[in-house]
Amino acid sequence: MMKLQTLLDKRAKLLKDMRALLDSAGDKGLSGEKEQQYNRMEADFEALDKQIKALQKLEEASAQLSKPTTEPIVTEPVAKDGVSAFKAAFESYVRGEDPNKWMNAMTTLTGEDGGYVVPEEYQRTIVKKLHQISRTRSISKVIQTASLRNIPLEGDAPTFAWIDEGGAYGETQSTFGKTQLGAWKLGGIIKVSEELLKDSMINLEDYLAGQIALGIDKAEAPAFAMGDGNKKPTGYATGLSGVTLASKDGITGDELIDICYSLKEEYRTRATWRLHDSTMKAIRKLKDGNGNYIYAPALVMGERDMILGRPIVTDDYLPELGTTSVPVVVFGDFGYYTIADRGNIEIQRLNELYAANGYIGFKVHKRVDAKRVLDEAFTAAITPSA
Repeated sequence: MMKLQTLLDKRAKLLKDMRALLDSAGDKGLSGEKEQQYNRMEADFEALDKQIKALQKLEEASAQLSKPTTEPIVTEPVAKDGVSAFKAAFESYVRGEDPNKWMNAMTTLTGEDGGYVVPEEYQRTIVKKLHQISRTRSISKVIQTASLRNIPLEGDAPTFAWIDEGGAYGETQSTFGKTQLGAWKLGGIIKVSEELLKDSMINLEDYLAGQIALGIDKAEAPAFAMGDGNKKPTGYATGLSGVTLASKDGITGDELIDICYSLKEEYRTRATWRLHDSTMKAIRKLKDGNGNYIYAPALVMGERDMILGRPIVTDDYLPELGTTSVPVVVFGDFGYYTIADRGNIEIQRLNELYAANGYIGFKVHKRVDAKRVLDEAFTAAITPSA
């Protein structure tokens, strides 16, 4: 914790020195030795930034893992009918133990593709890990449902009015049915060495849950950003309108201000900036009309960097500056980007497919969909066509 705060202080001082160097150059710009000095400082700043982000991620993960997840055990745990028995059977199945140990319990929850439903405890662990590593999930609305059918979502708030005593109640104007979330199938295969599965000291639940979460996030993240809704979620940036930039290769402070204030205040005060890391690099040097830097790095551990007083969550699946006719910056209230996890995660052990190389395969799939439920809560910086 002390190291992270030290790095934050060091980064803040370095940024101050960089700004002072730029200011000293004035309109002429940097050249010669001063330009080389600035480049060295910028490289140091980026190195510090990476260290800080890595340590912040570790701190967040450590805080999550420190929270109590179960009730204290006051008696000797015994596998009984229900979840505990199924979990014990599931672990036997994953490790490849004698089928007599798991067959009866496992067959009660057979999956749609011949595999088995992951126990509830495992699913909670996977969801927790997903929340830790998925930047979009961490700021969006996430719902869980057992249904695999389309779900209509309500976008607009209901309209209430003042009523006379004994007067009639008017109908509200909620918009159920305009936006629907589907249940797109997402899956892959995880290979685990036979030695690892046989090692009784390995926390198999934590390891396997971590691998599943990483695989899900690797597929979800690009879809959550720019997915087209065809057999995958619709991205928060897909089809989004906003402020058209003057140039496809850059963005100005005034344009960022225009983007910010194009949102209504009710969304702006809860909004988050999303942009590619390379776009973030370009914005760090921008000033507003009063000569103040728009970018503000976090000075306190646990806080996010800011643009115009609103937090930044970078997303390298958004397009970079230089690409034409695309949203390169998104600004919105992600409480109106809904992610729906549908049904259960299922797993199937593949004993023979990778056996020649000493591995066991695990085929995993889940269903998920996501989309904006209120377009006016989002805006974007759109690059021009040429």
